[in-house]
Amino acid sequence: MAWWVFVYCLREQPDKMPRVWQPEYRIAPMVRKILILGGTGCIGQRVAAAIAPLGAVTVTGRSGQTAKALQGTFLRLDLEDLAALEKAIANHDLVIHCAGPFHRRDGRVLQTCIYQGKNYIDVSDHRCLYQKLKPLTQAAREAGIIAVCNAGVFPGISNSMVRLGVEQLDEPHQIELYYGVAGSGGAGETVLTTTFLGLGEPFLVFQGGTWQAKQPYSKPTIIDFPAPIGKTTVYWFDVAETFTFAESFPVETVVTKFGSLPNFYNQLTRAMTLLPESLRQHPRIIQGLSKIGYGMTKLTDSFTGVGVAMRAIVSGIKDATPQQVTVDFVHEHTAIAAGLGVALVAELVLSEQINQPGLYPVEQIIPSDLFLAWARQHQLQLSWNIQPSEKN
Repeated sequence: MAWWVFVYCLREQPDKMPRVWQPEYRIAPMVRKILILGGTGCIGQRVAAAIAPLGAVTVTGRSGQTAKALQGTFLRLDLEDLAALEKAIANHDLVIHCAGPFHRRDGRVLQTCIYQGKNYIDVSDHRCLYQKLKPLTQAAREAGIIAVCNAGVFPGISNSMVRLGVEQLDEPHQIELYYGVAGSGGAGETVLTTTFLGLGEPFLVFQGGTWQAKQPYSKPTIIDFPAPIGKTTVYWFDVAETFTFAESFPVETVVTKFGSLPNFYNQLTRAMTLLPESLRQHPRIIQGLSKIGYGMTKLTDSFTGVGVAMRAIVSGIKDATPQQVTVDFVHEHTAIAAGLGVALVAELVLSEQINQPGLYPVEQIIPSDLFLAWARQHQLQLSWNIQPSEKN
């Protein structure tokens, strides 16, 4: 029999929240200027819409074709133009980096923010950017700025789910994190490009206290997510959390697996791993596959939806007995959820509810009580339970 500690059912039990999970939300009293790099993309637009209540928003892009439909002021900007980038950052209080794919980005945006004393958030979904930025941790601390990496839905909300689970145990030993996304998730070609780039070669995961190589899209597992996602086949996949959880928590094993709906998208993606490396890494082939894949998902979105489900399972010891904490999250629109996840970080930074200078992944900087208060405020479908486990 499961030992249910807490079910976060926001619409049904809004008045039964323990006081510790109802801190006041404070928005910075003055108008703040927020710069969104890559704000014309699908994720960037969702971020802009989510943070619009927090200040005056400027979105950048290399083309102004969609500028009229954007939330905020449009600024044409190419990140390769360092002088223009420096000028744009100088005129804002917070910079949100949405200009993926992040496999191809370096630390120039954060370096500029450090030099000019501006807070920074990125939505990078791959470990490579965080690894490039880590050497700037001390510089960010000395500059007095807060730099938060890997914000959004996964990574982002997923990181906070895992932190919540870890905090319920006396000794956390293992983290499992599973993601299921329907169709395109409401995102664009850039997300598909990131997915295909992630298939290029084996990646390292933390298993039994050591780093071991795993092949992308290998060892399928079926996860029965909450409705409407339901049963989904997930596979090993390289995500930013794979790397940062081993740094953030005293665990021995981290598992991260991802899958798409309908399942034939998984089969197509797995087939990509069988191509010769020269083809998997060729820019034109990646671009072509991304366009084809995006066109296919736009057709299937009408019957699959674009939702996301995530399940975090943290196993360990509680009161001297093996226990397992399961945290579930579901949202009807993946890209909107990503925008909300970024808005959480932006609001806490602008309102100074988090004020420790330095460089952090989400799980190291967002307290669980503020995460839960935010989820309650937005009536998000988040639930968790703890029960006896054979894992120890």
